[in-house]
Amino acid sequence: MSGFLRTGKRRNAKARVTVLPAGRSVQVARGVNLLEAIAVAGETVAHRCGGRARCGECHVLVRQGWRGLSKVRQAERDRLTQLCGAESLSRLACQAILGIHNNVIIELIN
Repeated sequence: MSGFLRTGKRRNAKARVTVLPAGRSVQVARGVNLLEAIAVAGETVAHRCGGRARCGECHVLVRQGWRGLSKVRQAERDRLTQLCGAESLSRLACQAILGIHNNVIIELIN
């Protein structure tokens, strides 16, 4: 089987994630959530709920590459509406899965 998807992108290709304000960039496999990418970058983000979109502590702003992330599901949308400071660029790092976009820039809130 070919290593390419219909889009011509390699299945095992990496996505670059830049974590602000530190400015650290890492390459991670597609299909990884932003919480894991943040950890690879050497940053820490609290997440009491274990990645189930219940606490909102992993709230980040996606500055670039929004379209390359998974869609916002209902549980994440519900939690974001309850968070103080949430805006249109807000995502929960535990729920946002890296997709086809090659370059994602996120900003840590806490």
